[in-house]
Amino acid sequence: MKLHTAATLAVAFLFSSLAPLAVAQAQTTAPAKPAPKPAAKPAANAAAEAGGKTLSLGGATAAEGAASGVRRGIMTRDELRACLNDEGSIRTRLAELEAKRAPLEAEKAALATEQQSFREERVAMEAAQKEATESLNAKFKAFGARVETSNLRVKTFNEAGKTGSAADRERKAINDERAALETDRKALEAERETVIAGLQARVAAYNERAKTVDARVSDWNARNNVVNDQAQGLEAERKDWVSTCSNRRYREEDEIAIKAGK
Repeated sequence: MKLHTAATLAVAFLFSSLAPLAVAQAQTTAPAKPAPKPAAKPAANAAAEAGGKTLSLGGATAAEGAASGVRRGIMTRDELRACLNDEGSIRTRLAELEAKRAPLEAEKAALATEQQSFREERVAMEAAQKEATESLNAKFKAFGARVETSNLRVKTFNEAGKTGSAADRERKAINDERAALETDRKALEAERETVIAGLQARVAAYNERAKTVDARVSDWNARNNVVNDQAQGLEAERKDWVSTCSNRRYREEDEIAIKAGK
């Protein structure tokens, strides 16, 4: 499972740049398949052998058994003891690995769900930023048109050289308009700063959450890799056990003695 950072959210020229979004995208590496358990021992195969009844030690899969070829002679008690001990060890460690798999898979599913929520939140933030940008751009464009109209009116008035009470009234109207424009300009600037601050705060909170998830994903990867490595090592041991022990014959009396601690 790996995380990738996404590109910075782009804000139109009215905005300052926002912090980059650390979007968690699940690309989990499928964990290695746990080593299969050694096959259960087959039913005892009685054989008429000198020195007592003999049995066959199983433990191979059907394919491994077919490929095993001719086995060596009857195992000594020490060889049987070693094979039985190794088989028990492999089974125990396999059970331990399987016990670790379940919580890892549950945690992986939870992380994937959280990463999906990040992707959805990013889409929502981009939509909100786009809407805010377009709205402010439209307001500034309309304001710019008003300024141009006012400037043209001032130019026309100045070039006309008007005097008298009518000119004074027109001059006052122009000045009042200019004052209103300045008030509106300050209001637009304040609105822009408020919108930018809100978007930046949202992105910052998003990034902090993403850092936490990134750390959890890194930790999960490390633990999952350990289990995968253990599973691969255990599978190698199992195959070695199959090569050495599976389908080997042994004396029943030796098995009884081993179980009795002899």
